[in-house]
Amino acid sequence: MPATAENLRELHELHRRAKALRDLMVSGPKTLAARKAVLARRQADLEEARKALKEGRAQVKNKEVQIQSLQNKIDDLLSKRNQVRKQDEYNALTNQMAIDKKAIDRLEVEVLEGMEANDARAAEVTALEAEVKKLADEVAALEADLATRAENQRAQLHQLEAAIIEAEAIIPEDQRDQYRRILKQRGADAMAAVEDYACTGCFVTVTAQTMNELINTEHLVFCKSCGRVLYLAEVPQSLTRRSTR
Repeated sequence: MPATAENLRELHELHRRAKALRDLMVSGPKTLAARKAVLARRQADLEEARKALKEGRAQVKNKEVQIQSLQNKIDDLLSKRNQVRKQDEYNALTNQMAIDKKAIDRLEVEVLEGMEANDARAAEVTALEAEVKKLADEVAALEADLATRAENQRAQLHQLEAAIIEAEAIIPEDQRDQYRRILKQRGADAMAAVEDYACTGCFVTVTAQTMNELINTEHLVFCKSCGRVLYLAEVPQSLTRRSTR
C-alpha cells in the first residue's frame, strides 16, 4: 500500500486520537488525586475545628467550676464573718469576699465570651462537616466513574493501537527507522500537513521540489526544518497541472 496523502492523513489522525485518549486516561487519575488532596485538607481542617471546639468547651467548663468554687468560698467566708467578733477579722473576711466576687465577675464574662466563641466554632464544625461530606461524595462518584470509563478507554486504546500498526504498513521499509525516530521524539506530533506551501508543524515554507515530491512520490517526505513526516492537506491545483505536463 503506497504512502499516499490520504493514508498519511488517516495515520496521523489515528496517532492524534490515541494521544488524546492517553491524555484523558492520565488526566482523570490526576483530577481524582487533586480532589482527594482537597478532601484530605478539609478533613484536617474539620479535625482542627473539632479539637478547638472541644478545648473551648473544656475551658468554659473549667471556668464554671472555678466560679462555683469561688461562690462556695464566698458562702463559707460569709458564714465565718457572721460569727467573728473582732472588727479587723470582719474587715479581712469582707475584703476577701470582695476579691472573690470580682474574680467571679471576670470569670462570668470569660464564660460568656467562651460560649459565644464555642457557638461560632460549632457553626464552623457543622459547615465543615457538610463540606467534607459533599467532597467525599464527589470523590467517591468520580472514582467510580473513572473506574467505569477506564475499562472502556483501555479497550478503545487497544483498538487504536492495533489500527495504527495496521496503518503503518504504508511506511516504506527503508524509511521505517527514520519514521520511528521522529515518532519517538514527537509522538502524535511527528506528522504534519502542508497547507499554503508551509509545514503546519513548524510553519516554515516548503520548497517547490518538496511539494512535487509530496504529490508524486510514494515514499515519505520529511520536513527539512523540523523533521516531521509531511503530507498534503490538499493538492494545490497549480502543482498538479505542473506535475502532469
